[in-house]
Amino acid sequence: MNNTAVKISELTYALTQIPETELDSVMAYVSSILAESQMPKLENRSLKGIWAGPGFETIIDLEAEIRLVRCELQDSIGKRML
Repeated sequence: MNNTAVKISELTYALTQIPETELDSVMAYVSSILAESQMPKLENRSLKGIWAGPGFETIIDLEAEIRLVRCELQDSIGKRML
């Protein structure tokens, strides 16, 4: 995990520990930080077509191919020594 993700995770955990009576003041503080930083608003993006073109379209029997890969994976996991 990168440093930002770790910090967000730590903040999320810390927020669960804050008493309910203090949540409004925490929210006001976070809102003031966001207003000062003037971060550009994130726009929603579509994931439509994300898998277009990687080659799945050329597989004639995709279901059979998936079953084959799953069997190979199951066999390789079964052969591992624990």
